[in-house]
Amino acid sequence: MNMHVATITPAGRLTVLAAALTTLMAGLSGGALAASPDLVISHIYGGGASGGATYNRDFIELFNRGSEPVSLKGKSLQYASATGANWSSFGVLPDVTLKPGQYYLVAGNVQSAGADIGTIDHNWAMSLAATAGAVALANSTAQLTSATENTIIDLVGYGSASRKETANAPAPSTTNSIQRLKAGCQDTDDNSADFAAGAVPLPRRSSTPLNACVPTGPVIQEIVTNCPANLQAEQGVGGSALLSAQDGDSMVNSIVIESGAMAGISLENIALATSAGASATATLRVDASVAAGNYPIRIGFGNSDGQSASCTVAVRVAGLLTIPQIQGADAKSPYNNSVQTTQGVVTAIVGSGFFLQDQNGDGNPATSDGIFVFGSSAGVNVGDLVRVTGTVTEYTPTGATRSYTELKDLSSVGKIGTGSVTPTNVEMPTDLARYEGMLVRFTTPLTVNGNAYLGERGELTLSVGRREIPTNRYVPGSPEARALAAANAANIVVLDDGIFVTPTTIPYLFADGTVRSGDTVDDLTGVLDFGAMGGGGAAFKLQPTETPRFSRTNERIPAPVVAAGNVRVASANVLNFFTTFTNGNDAWGRTGQGCKIGSTTSKSNCRGADNMAEFVRQRDKIVQSLSAVNADVVGLMEIQNNDDIAVGYLVEQLNAAMGAGTYAVVPKPGATGTDAIRVAMIYKPKSVSLVGGALSDGDSVNNRPPMAQTFKAANGGKFSLVVNHLKSKGGCGGASGANADSGDGQGCWNGERVEQAARLRDYFLPQVKAAANDGDVLIVGDMNAYGMEDPIRLLNAAGYENQIERFVRASGTPYSYVFGGESGYLDHALASTSLASQVAGVTEWHNNADEPEAIDYNIETGGQDPYQANPYRASDHDPVVVSLNLAPSYVDVTASATIARSALMLNRLTGKYSATVKITNTSTAALNGPLQLLLQGLPSGVTLDEKSGDQNGAPYLTLPGMTLAPGASVTVTTTFTNPSKTAITYTPKLFSGTF
Repeated sequence: MNMHVATITPAGRLTVLAAALTTLMAGLSGGALAASPDLVISHIYGGGASGGATYNRDFIELFNRGSEPVSLKGKSLQYASATGANWSSFGVLPDVTLKPGQYYLVAGNVQSAGADIGTIDHNWAMSLAATAGAVALANSTAQLTSATENTIIDLVGYGSASRKETANAPAPSTTNSIQRLKAGCQDTDDNSADFAAGAVPLPRRSSTPLNACVPTGPVIQEIVTNCPANLQAEQGVGGSALLSAQDGDSMVNSIVIESGAMAGISLENIALATSAGASATATLRVDASVAAGNYPIRIGFGNSDGQSASCTVAVRVAGLLTIPQIQGADAKSPYNNSVQTTQGVVTAIVGSGFFLQDQNGDGNPATSDGIFVFGSSAGVNVGDLVRVTGTVTEYTPTGATRSYTELKDLSSVGKIGTGSVTPTNVEMPTDLARYEGMLVRFTTPLTVNGNAYLGERGELTLSVGRREIPTNRYVPGSPEARALAAANAANIVVLDDGIFVTPTTIPYLFADGTVRSGDTVDDLTGVLDFGAMGGGGAAFKLQPTETPRFSRTNERIPAPVVAAGNVRVASANVLNFFTTFTNGNDAWGRTGQGCKIGSTTSKSNCRGADNMAEFVRQRDKIVQSLSAVNADVVGLMEIQNNDDIAVGYLVEQLNAAMGAGTYAVVPKPGATGTDAIRVAMIYKPKSVSLVGGALSDGDSVNNRPPMAQTFKAANGGKFSLVVNHLKSKGGCGGASGANADSGDGQGCWNGERVEQAARLRDYFLPQVKAAANDGDVLIVGDMNAYGMEDPIRLLNAAGYENQIERFVRASGTPYSYVFGGESGYLDHALASTSLASQVAGVTEWHNNADEPEAIDYNIETGGQDPYQANPYRASDHDPVVVSLNLAPSYVDVTASATIARSALMLNRLTGKYSATVKITNTSTAALNGPLQLLLQGLPSGVTLDEKSGDQNGAPYLTLPGMTLAPGASVTVTTTFTNPSKTAITYTPKLFSGTF
């Protein structure tokens, strides 16, 4: 955006009279022009990432068209799409000063297609549109906004871009670039007049001879060379490349090989310049006899004024090698970064290339017989015998700790026949590296270990058997844990779908709409790839060439099965069940709502469902899941922290499905924490009753405080349930010291989880026991720690016994969560010593963790929607169900005594009836009290005066004394109010204990 006013002096010299005028250009939001108006954008190419591209990277060429040096310090290049409202990317330029007439080349990252542009001056990972966009040179090191567009020095809008100087420059393409006229000197502030589109020339750079636009005296021009950076040839075939040079004020009169000369590499067809400014040309010839290898050749050019210049061409001669020779026996190819020719049978075609395998192999198990060829597969079919020439490269996917040998930058692909390859049998676990790129068949049945990225990437993690998280079984950091971690790492292959984009139809689902962890696949056949996988890291990946054959070896169980008891308790993570949605609406249709974290309330604090449609899907799955669990008491995690609103709504929905009054909310305790989620409880009033109110610990270590409630069963047995949700393992930002990931398998924030467990042990659990006057405690919840991790072992050492290890481990790996293709349990059931003997059984209902994320309640844009309104994938955690067989608080000892009643006497003054009852211990053992005389079947209208209480509708009297020795008796008087003068009859029962 340079606006210049120039005049011609009497001496004929062009002089800049004004630098930059303040103006508003068409398509730009406006602002004053910045300094350094002589620095311009002289050349733009945006086709470098496209198929058929001339060059292998996008580039922007800068040029100092003025008479003074210009610094790039404090400046940047900015890019906006053709219709974008904002500038989308920018790159800060280095502290470099350009001389008058000097060019500067900024290029993007190297891509797979197109020729190499050679040495560049600066790299910016740009991604320019090939045909339409806007590039600005700005006097700023920050991304431009509408308020800072006044810092723009130069602007070029090409194609249909909305931003431009006056009118748009013509549209370039993958083979055309736009070039500022007069070698960069012309700048009329009209992009359409200043730029022309044409075949892409090799861009100029800082080493290009200076091109003075403003004459300041005699200018001696230099030799300008035009040489390719690379010359690829094939052994036995040879190759050639055209070289040229010119000098604007002299004749180029010599072309020689200055260094690297060798037999078979020569200059031919030398045509020297016959006038100043004319081109001198020559052909660099590589003979068919030149052996395979890399040969840097420096070419020297001289002119009639004694000047010289040179260029270096990297000659790469590809030899015909077998694929096993290219692969080699080591981790990396011995031919890495060299051009080679090989041949083989095409075994598979995938989204980014094809797999090639030697028909016969070399019989060496240490060298793979296959290789992946990265690039276009046009004209290639499975079963073709093809010969290819390309660069051997070691590709390292994101997150990988090893590389994968490939061929890229293909210069030739030719069919020479047809062939076939028999799949190589592979038995897992094994070192898959020796089979990379090969067509294989896994003879070992493989088990699905992870399906989290089935919908997003079409991937299933497979292993032999189920891989258990090491710290689920062994002490973190122990030799056993480390050995299991190593075994797990060697026992994995990822089944992919071969398309490398999000699938429109989710692969591998059974007829019932799922594929579960624990299901198996037999005789899996395909080519062995290596690449990034969902969730991070990289693995060997099988791209199938035959339809995989799965078996449902992990059946869905319609409801949890657990040993019978008299109270069923469950722990259920409900995966962010919020009645307020992320769009600001809520379950009652209100808008403008928010969720609270600490002292802030905003819709951005909400989790879970994004809108009503998602919420209904989530709600229906959770209601069906909890209905199937059918517990008398349920501890809930990850429910919205909005008083009892969300948990109350859930109870309403459960009662609508299961019957009015089935569940009730345990009223929240005083402290529910500062997080958006909390723990909560619901219970069946017909099965248990509340004893006292709920307790919690609002100490600062607990942003999600534990919650406790004491319950009483129908038989009088009591227990206290403590629900927990400890600090997550994820989100390691800010973790340090004991909270940093130490590498022992416990992840981040272990120090904080240990503090929370210690606070539970030392403060909250004693408080709960004291309030209940009872030591029977059950600890449940998402502890975010696996079975043998520090927080759990701390509580075990304090006398709280691991009931999952006790009841589940014997029948298989205990797990409630699947992460990274490994299984373990984060959801626990720990019983105090006094309660442990009353635990009848424990089970984990695997309705969630084994199911793909793709079938949950979320509504994704585009593609298949596999959602079903059933209890599967209601959460990412499995419910834990504990069956308690609570000991009664009283025992019927009627058979150990005689109960003698006197005749009833009427007191005519009071109108009441009375009689004595004598209880004698007829057993040989003392009857320990308190002893309760229960009067069962007392007629309606007859009441027992001064009764001690009622049990199941019958009145009782507590007998004096705490013990009745053998043969001893105790006598009490019963007095009745009987206004209707009904016959007073009842069955006496004697109980030891308290009702």
